Amino acid sequence: MQLFAKVQQRSTLLFLQAYPTPQAALAASIEQITATLRTGKHTNPRRAAPKIVEELHRPQLVASEVIVRAKSRLMLSLVKQLLVVIEEIAKYDKAISTLFLTHNDQELWSSLPGAGKRLAPRLLAEWGDDRSRYADATSVQALAATAPVPFESGNYAKAHKRFACLKPLRNALHQFAWQSTLQEDWALAYYQRKRAEGKTHSMAVRALANVWVRIIYRMWISKTCYQTATFEAAKLAHAPRQHVA
Repeated sequence: MQLFAKVQQRSTLLFLQAYPTPQAALAASIEQITATLRTGKHTNPRRAAPKIVEELHRPQLVASEVIVRAKSRLMLSLVKQLLVVIEEIAKYDKAISTLFLTHNDQELWSSLPGAGKRLAPRLLAEWGDDRSRYADATSVQALAATAPVPFESGNYAKAHKRFACLKPLRNALHQFAWQSTLQEDWALAYYQRKRAEGKTHSMAVRALANVWVRIIYRMWISKTCYQTATFEAAKLAHAPRQHVA
């Protein structure tokens, strides 16, 4: 894990196949490791190989020869299975991309700030394209659990998280809302305001997702793409006016 950013990529798995033990990796030259990374389609094999060699030559805890032999054999078996899995996932990704790019609502979902190539198709799939599916935005908020549930008992009243919901939709909206804070100033300001009010990270993101559901619903019904200027103008128009006595 110190040599690669993630295990589930071809360059990592081919490296493990080529050098299944620490001793095998130590014996490899920079040129050999560069060639292995290039075969695995690493983004920058020439730059990564020297760093890997440097890391391999740092002092490491060493297991016994018996443990290394047994565990490396298990690792090779798992790598062989993972290579097949990531190939199939790549095929799924290609099919999903094709379906999304040819969908009538593709432009609408792609316009959401921070949605990108991963979240936009997920949001479309979970939200749907049947305009008669939801009565209004509050229906989506309830289904996605972005809206809290009010609870009252005697003099006690409190709103709590909604647990009965469509969890994949909730997860997609939660991730999107957080990503939107990296691109939209108003989204970041809203999140920071909620945190300043004492809300946890999850509560603040969920509240932001609740705002986004209202925005997305209006976009979805009118079949228009998101534009920051349009949202800011609408927010200004609906802001409470101060009356001067």
